[in-house]
Amino acid sequence: MRKKLGILFSIVLAFVLTYQIWDGNCASPKLTVYTYSSFPVSLVETIKNHFLKEYRTKVEFRSFSDTGPMFNQLLQEKRAPRADLVIGLDNNYFVKAVEHDLFQSYKPKAAAKIRPELVFDPQYRIIPFDYGYVVFNYDRERLDKVPRTHMDLLDPYYKGKIIIENPMTSSPGQVFLLTTIALYGEDGYLDYWRRLKKNLLAITPGWDEAYGMYTAGEAPLVLSYGTSPVYHYLYDKTERYQALVLDDAAYAQIEGMGIVKGTANLKGAQQLVDYLLTPEFQSLIPESQFMYPVTGDAKLPESFKAAAKVKRILNLPPEQVAAKLDKWLSDWEKAISR
Repeated sequence: MRKKLGILFSIVLAFVLTYQIWDGNCASPKLTVYTYSSFPVSLVETIKNHFLKEYRTKVEFRSFSDTGPMFNQLLQEKRAPRADLVIGLDNNYFVKAVEHDLFQSYKPKAAAKIRPELVFDPQYRIIPFDYGYVVFNYDRERLDKVPRTHMDLLDPYYKGKIIIENPMTSSPGQVFLLTTIALYGEDGYLDYWRRLKKNLLAITPGWDEAYGMYTAGEAPLVLSYGTSPVYHYLYDKTERYQALVLDDAAYAQIEGMGIVKGTANLKGAQQLVDYLLTPEFQSLIPESQFMYPVTGDAKLPESFKAAAKVKRILNLPPEQVAAKLDKWLSDWEKAISR
């Protein structure tokens, strides 16, 4: 009897060891993704569940307060990268990312479905996955006098009523800086900022802090996205918070994803890029990320009637931004700190 049990135990043990070896050999390596802290938890969980089910791959996310700190982390780790894929760097980081050789090319399977005007890198080192407009939002229950132009924001009525993000550390903050340059030129934007400074309640490090202050009622005007009101319309069942397209114009922010050069899991990173461009995932973007999908076959939900209506795009040429951004930021910092 003992002999039979011993034989049975040996068979079971051999089976377990064999399974563990097979499982270890077949399981895909871990995939590490860098993104910003406001990237929706629902999308993170969707990605994790999909990769666990389809590829038996564990996806780990590391979040940063905004794109500035995330980009700096990539620079620090350039010689020994820890991330495989980055989600959230926008078109204004493109030239700087290429200059530092941070990402490798990968043309996704759905490349032909991306709206052509959104592809800012023909080599697909940074690949668009969503886009939106950076505009002011206002609380119509707390703001009696609604501005119509950017110059209106200089009215003393708005003193202490405006929250913006820092262009040195925040993606929307940087886009607003570029908006003022597009509107008033290199000779006029600093003067605009010196005058605007008097009316600012706060310049926050990132979008989370700014929008949190806004919804907490600390100020009725905040620099945000043209789709931010969709969230409140959808989940709070209110149209209290409205998009404000000053001068009927806005700067388009195109968010991208990039495979880190030197990744330890190239195949997994490519699979994730392809997954983020599937109709399944792109359809989740409008009512979770509150941005526009980049693929032409993605339909917008009814809730997007609350989104901003933009008549004119203000985007500066990316080559000009790349060549002069550091100087613009430095000059802005000096002007705003005086």
